[in-house]
Amino acid sequence: MDLFIILVTALSAPGIRVRSPLPPAPKTRMIRVVLCCVCLITASNAFGIDARELRYALVIGNQAYATAPLKNPINDADAMAEKLASLDFDVKSVADSDLETLQSAIADFYAQIQPSDSRKSLALVYYAGHAVQINNRNYLVPVDVPADRPAKFLAGIYDINSLFEQIPRLSAIQNIVILDACRNNPFTALNELVADGLAPLRAPAGTLIAFATEPGSVALDGEGRNGVYTKHLLKHLERKVPIEDVLKRVRRGVAKETRNQQIPWEHSSLLEDVYVNPPRNRQVPDLITF
Repeated sequence: MDLFIILVTALSAPGIRVRSPLPPAPKTRMIRVVLCCVCLITASNAFGIDARELRYALVIGNQAYATAPLKNPINDADAMAEKLASLDFDVKSVADSDLETLQSAIADFYAQIQPSDSRKSLALVYYAGHAVQINNRNYLVPVDVPADRPAKFLAGIYDINSLFEQIPRLSAIQNIVILDACRNNPFTALNELVADGLAPLRAPAGTLIAFATEPGSVALDGEGRNGVYTKHLLKHLERKVPIEDVLKRVRRGVAKETRNQQIPWEHSSLLEDVYVNPPRNRQVPDLITF
């Protein structure tokens, strides 16, 4: 509102000239002021931060597996948690979780974001670790699951569909689920049971699911501190553009680095533009020209 007052005052002041397609007329200055105010209000609604929006993130990193330990998920999860906290998310972190911890963390996370009023909410879940595809269903793999006995393995993994069932069915909540988990099958004793990569998922309404690579393919761990996918995600997450545009930039970066061996993939049913880093109102005047 302060910006609105300043703009009206400035445009109303003598000697201020604004380029406009309107022909000169006695009331031209007032028309310019009204048009500019309308555009400012519209742009603020489209691009500004809604102070009432609630922003939550659950960040999970699993790497200390007895079979096939990984090197990057904890680094990836820590970096993502730090980045999201800097972007005003209320972040909960879980590291090297067993099945019970994983189930409780996800259930508690979604339980806390059920709004009691009309406020909008953004819920983001990030997972780095092993995940597997079995009979066209996808499962997150806790660190304590036994990998040498199929029956116990099946009983000890977390069905991603269970996560979707936890999501509140409210139009005021938009959801992002990021899975940096499409690594090759490390559980050799389960080769006949586990397929490569992950299967396609249909996102519930108001949800975007991002995979580190396309369905049926595997992701690369990378040689640095972070996995290839998360490295590029961290690079672009601060961009003040909708999440779909962020992920396009991530896809280009990953594809270039891996020479098209890894192509990140998304499925979205988001109902509106969702920003991980919304533009600030002070940038709105840059969008207005006459």
